[in-house]
Amino acid sequence: MILLALGHVFPCPAGGQEVPPRLLQEDFQILRHALEMAHGGLYRYTSKAEMDRTFDQAYKKIDHPMTALEFWALVAPVVAHIKDGHLFTYWPERFPFDQLPLLPLTVRVLDHRPFVYRDFSTDDHQLEGAEILSINGVSAKRILKEMMTIHTGEDRSRTAAQYRIGHYWNFNVDLYGLLKLESPFHAVYRNTHGERHHAAMVGKTFPELQALSAARDTRPSTMADLKFLDEGRIAVLTVRSFEEYVEPQRKLTIHDFLQQSFEQIRDRQSSSLIIDVRDNSGGLDAPGAQLFSYLWDQPFEYYKDKTINAREFDFFKYAPDAKAVPEYRVEKRADGKFHYHSDPGLGLQQPRQPHFGGKVFALMNGGSFSTTCEFLSMLPLHKRGVLIGEEAAGGYYGCTCGFRVTLTLPNSNVRVPLGMVTYYYAAADYKHAGRRMIPDYPVTHTINELLVGRDRDMELALSLARSK
Repeated sequence: MILLALGHVFPCPAGGQEVPPRLLQEDFQILRHALEMAHGGLYRYTSKAEMDRTFDQAYKKIDHPMTALEFWALVAPVVAHIKDGHLFTYWPERFPFDQLPLLPLTVRVLDHRPFVYRDFSTDDHQLEGAEILSINGVSAKRILKEMMTIHTGEDRSRTAAQYRIGHYWNFNVDLYGLLKLESPFHAVYRNTHGERHHAAMVGKTFPELQALSAARDTRPSTMADLKFLDEGRIAVLTVRSFEEYVEPQRKLTIHDFLQQSFEQIRDRQSSSLIIDVRDNSGGLDAPGAQLFSYLWDQPFEYYKDKTINAREFDFFKYAPDAKAVPEYRVEKRADGKFHYHSDPGLGLQQPRQPHFGGKVFALMNGGSFSTTCEFLSMLPLHKRGVLIGEEAAGGYYGCTCGFRVTLTLPNSNVRVPLGMVTYYYAAADYKHAGRRMIPDYPVTHTINELLVGRDRDMELALSLARSK
């Protein structure tokens, strides 16, 4: 048995005082009412009958006092059952999160199995590459089953759920929030030689883990970059986020970066373009349409529609910063909904110059989401590019996000950032909303490939780009 007793055991924050069931029932009804009134895509992926049943079953369980965190663990799977990748349930406000000793590992979930990607419990990082079999006596299978109930992309994207569990420290946080597994942690694992071992480790706080992670994995400072391979014949455009600026100095906008990039691609006479939007969780609406406008030489539709159920809602009293949608931005139509007009991406979009007419390959994974999937959906719709990698987290037809307010339930202080604008992409099929963003060329990865930095997605894209 390896004993990884690093540092001291931090005092674990108390679960908090228990809240009477009648107050938690009140919170639950506020949440349900808010979702039913404001979430325009509530029944896009889950039928009304199924959501009603899910709400009712959860409500019946609120028959005894609970701590706010226990209430969060009850509510989070209900919200996730909507299958809206933009919708989350946050821990109670003022919970002493930064004091919580978390599992000192980062995890990647591959083929429904958790592997150690970074080991911060030992100086020699000896657990990296190991498959976790159990933690504190709870099997990895059960751990992932519980976590899969609260992490989702659009619809049934299993890749998105696995990606989100293994990123953003969700695995570490959920061990405490969902399964009540606390430091010290006793893990059973299988090493890279297939041997079964035990390890014990003391948790580290979130700020400590962030600092250790930043020291191990430096990230590019820019949100986008362009490079050329094979004497310029292949251009590789990487967009890590669709935010307004691409560099920390906030001088180069994403709009100008894209324009300059396609001018360089024209000047270098590139015949193939690889667009890497892996791990790009989205951002502003307009850059996605702009990116596609260089790849298409005819006017095109990007969004069919953007709607919201009302300009304001009575639950705004539980979201102090919420304000009504400005009247000039929307108009009420015969269907009773408010439709946006003059927003980026609405109406007929025009192609931009310089046009790129060569081969297009897009790299995507379970972290590709939101604006990224809006752009990606245009490629199969117009047969304009090849999708390579993992299934993306976003849907092919639309999403619900935008005009976000944070609903804070008054008795538990559980928070739900609720996006209320329902998007319908150019590919939107109003009757069949369930199509997912599936790659043309699926690529799977092993933990060893991730550890050594092998990029099989890019390898395949380059092979296709170089082929005749």
